[in-house]
Amino acid sequence: MNIHRDVVPRLLMPMFALRAILAALLLSIGDVVLAQPTPSPSMAEDQRILPYVEPGQLVNIGGRRINLHCTGAGGPTVILMAGIFSWSVVWYKTQPVIAQKTRVCAFDRAGYGFSDPGPQPQILSDVVNDLHTALNAGPISGPYVLVGHSLGGIEARLFAQRWPKEVVGMVLVDTSPAGEGLIDENQPGFDEVVGRESYAADLLHCAFLVANGPRDTSSPEYDDCTSAAALPSDTPTAFRAIWPRFFTAYYFADKVSLMSSLYTHRYDSVDHHRLGAMPLVVLSTEHSWGKSGTPSDVWFHRSYSKIWIALHEALAHLSSRGVHRIINGSGHEIQLDKPQAVIDAVDEVLRQLHAGAKS
Repeated sequence: MNIHRDVVPRLLMPMFALRAILAALLLSIGDVVLAQPTPSPSMAEDQRILPYVEPGQLVNIGGRRINLHCTGAGGPTVILMAGIFSWSVVWYKTQPVIAQKTRVCAFDRAGYGFSDPGPQPQILSDVVNDLHTALNAGPISGPYVLVGHSLGGIEARLFAQRWPKEVVGMVLVDTSPAGEGLIDENQPGFDEVVGRESYAADLLHCAFLVANGPRDTSSPEYDDCTSAAALPSDTPTAFRAIWPRFFTAYYFADKVSLMSSLYTHRYDSVDHHRLGAMPLVVLSTEHSWGKSGTPSDVWFHRSYSKIWIALHEALAHLSSRGVHRIINGSGHEIQLDKPQAVIDAVDEVLRQLHAGAKS
């Protein structure tokens, strides 16, 4: 499964420069999206994706709408927050199971999935403000258990820091640390392996391509822009039909802008904000992408994996009930590679909360 292979890519560009460039870019954007070929089905379709063919609850937050895909009933409400490449569909293997026990809502950032674009390229604080506003306007009442993957994990911690009385539990799924880009660039060999400077240019190139019309699906440029979003062979035809609409210039531009949030100390405090006795589970991948590539690639990722795991261990200690688990055999997207690990973590948090309510 390879929906949005979110490997936490890096960039190097001052935030003020990014926002100026992207604001100018978005002035010329229409509703043009990347085209996609329709492959013939090779196996039975996975029906779990079909609920994400249409928007869920489009909540008006002041002239624009945020999509919340909510299922199940009961409390507390679980909020699913995807990584930088992804939106609500990335939870299609986990949300239906969690919904059997409580209400669960998957969130689309502005410009992602079915949510309307924001007034300008967004940063982390914009995302959590949109989410909080949408939950209140829904109304989708708390308290909340936040489940954040990758960049969504930082957003979850920022949400909990700003509205601590509304959050009663948390699951962090291979989360990025705050200021990850600043941590990364201090590691030996980082520049040679990651190439963060070109990544920003590549994404902006994709945004300009989309703004100027549909792409030739056989061109290398098309492959470069969509290689991180290949659909699995069992994807239903109905979902394939709507897939191209999600790859707007807003989507590519917002990814660049959000990456800039990893190159600042502005959010460092969320990694030190004490959570008391809040039920907390931190899941880490074994970083399987570091097992191949050039010798420099393998050396860097093995070295950095130790730092990554140590950062996650520290996050688990933010709560007196925090636990840290390494999920073997999984890539970065644990919710796709090992969905049961995420389901079990959410279930563990819910059990602790229900036990506390009865005591």
